[in-house]
Amino acid sequence: MQVRQGNVRDWPFMYALGKIGIPDSISPWRKQTLEATMKYREEFLRGFWTWIQQSESEVFIAEDAEHSEGGATRPIGYLVLHGSAQEELTGLPQGWIMDIVVQPEYRGKGAGKALLEAAENYCRQHRIPYLGLAVSSHNVKALRLYENFGFAEERKLLVKSLY
Repeated sequence: MQVRQGNVRDWPFMYALGKIGIPDSISPWRKQTLEATMKYREEFLRGFWTWIQQSESEVFIAEDAEHSEGGATRPIGYLVLHGSAQEELTGLPQGWIMDIVVQPEYRGKGAGKALLEAAENYCRQHRIPYLGLAVSSHNVKALRLYENFGFAEERKLLVKSLY
């Protein structure tokens, strides 16, 4: 497992994998068909690379170095880090993980941890004092990864269905 800095050539991989990770992240509180959610997320993903460039965010790509084909490693996950975010109440600088997705067959095998380490190292190197992210409360596997990595719950996002 290795992590490298991503670039625009990684975009087709990120776009495809970003769609795969959507069902794991949908809140059960949001009553919408998977088809409608996928349509919305695909539209979002179409503009994501432009946003990454404009916001000067960083992309990290996890690769499976053991199963390379002709010397080329296989990408298995990605993380998008917005390194110049600010905490909404205090204005303190923080890195913010905008998206992190790992191929399903590589989950639980260290790829997520490697990507989180890359984001944390970037923040330390750039003297960014905090690193944050948001995760759906029902995504227990992701929650466990983040908590084991040292993330702590700071706030709760609450929702109420009105219909």
